[in-house]
Order: sequence, then C-alpha cells, then structure tokens
Amino acid sequence: MKKYIITIIVLFLIILLSICGYFVFANVKENQGSSVDTLKEKAVSEIGFLNTEIINIMNGLNNISYTNYKIINQDVNISSDSSENDVKTSENTIDSSSIEFESTLNEDNNKIDWEEIKETTENIYSSWTTILIDLTTLNVNKENLLKFNDLLDQMITAEDEENKAECLAYTADLYNLLALYLNDFSDDEQMKNIYNTKSYILYAYSVIDSKKWEEANNYIEKAKNEFNKIMNNQINNMNSIDEINKSYILINELADDVKKESEKTFYINYGEVMQELENI
Repeated sequence: MKKYIITIIVLFLIILLSICGYFVFANVKENQGSSVDTLKEKAVSEIGFLNTEIINIMNGLNNISYTNYKIINQDVNISSDSSENDVKTSENTIDSSSIEFESTLNEDNNKIDWEEIKETTENIYSSWTTILIDLTTLNVNKENLLKFNDLLDQMITAEDEENKAECLAYTADLYNLLALYLNDFSDDEQMKNIYNTKSYILYAYSVIDSKKWEEANNYIEKAKNEFNKIMNNQINNMNSIDEINKSYILINELADDVKKESEKTFYINYGEVMQELENI
C-alpha cells in the first residue's frame, strides 16, 4: 500500500514539475521573442540614422538640398519719431520673416564643404560600435558588417584627399550595406524594397558626376524593377498611395534624364524622388 501511495506521489510531482517547466519555458520563450523584437526595432532606428547621415554626405558632395524654401528673418526697427520719409533706429524692434525660393541644385556643385562632410562621417564612425553590436546580435552577415568599418576608413582617407569621385563611390557602397543588413533581419518587405530602391538610385547618382551614363542607366533599371514590387502590392499600401505613385513617376523621369544624359535635371529629380521615398 505504501509503495502504491509513494508511486502516486512521485507521478504527481513529475506532472507538477512538467507543468511548471512548461510555463517557465513558455515565459522565457515569450520574453526572448519580445527582446528580439525590441532589438529589431532599435536596429531599424539605427539604420535609419545611418540612412540619413550617408545621404547627407552624398548630397553634400554635389551641394544638393532637399529644402526648396528657406525663411529669411529680418529685424525691422520702429520709432515713434518716424515719418513717411524718415525712419530712425530705436529700441523698439519687431521680427519680420519672408520666404525665399531656394533651388534644390546649387549652381556650383563642386564647391564642397569638406569640413561638414568630415564631421558627418565622424558621427557615423562614433556611432558604429554600438550599432555593430546590435546587428551582430541579430545574426547579420559578419563579413558585411566588417565591410562597413573598412569602407569608413577608406572614406576618411578620400575626404582628407578631397577626392569627390571616391567619396561618392564609398558612400554608395556604405548605403548598399544598410539594405543588406535589413535583408538579414527585418520582416518588413516594403521597407527592404525601399532601401534597395534607394541604394540603386544612389549608385546611379554616384557615377553621374563622372558621366558614366550607361552604368547609371543599369542602376536606374534595377531601381525600377525593385520599386515595381511595391507598385504590385499597392492594395496593402493605401496610406502612402500618393507618395508611391509620385515616386514611380520620378524614378521613370530619372531613367529619361539618364538616357538624355541630362545631369542637371537628374539631380533635381533625384532630390524629389529621395524625399518621396522617405515619406512612404
């Protein structure tokens, strides 16, 4: 009888431990999943930071601005002793603002602010160690991670030498790595398509200054093919349908600019399409 009771107790304990173990395992699994999701969100934000900084460098190499308008602030002096033909300076002033149109493309695209570009590169460099750790934890391809640091080193050398062509090539390669990183850990297909599209456009942009029109054309065709994946899935993208349609039109205009070998209009349309892609 005692053996029977002991057997029942042992079986009960085994069942109890199994149930407890299951709940502990499920809780650990859930926490791990939540932790991975949080890390992915952080990594996406970090890649978004690199996205902005790298594009800023590339735009700076041709003095391209996304801001079409700038606000001019002026101090207007007023005086109680003023007349129609006589305005005297007094302590009473009011601020007056006016809006002035600013071209996307600076007339002198060879007047490069190298100090600003170097500062932006240093910001990327100082942030990369933390980003590298997060991407490594997400099992991003290690060879591609090592390439980023190597390209940054080459970029710094090219900036010191003020070699515009090399800087454009290195930054295009840096941006392409961002797209590869996302492909390794992100489940957001649209975001990956957008980064891939921008990468091809930036590759085309990087060779326009060297008049490599055939190479630019190949990159724009790849950008069109990549963006078609988004166009074919518009039913799931109704919130950004306007931006998607406008981007599609602008990418095709880039293709026309390349065929016509029109550098100026390419840069203008480039600025427009990159803004639209950021807003999707």
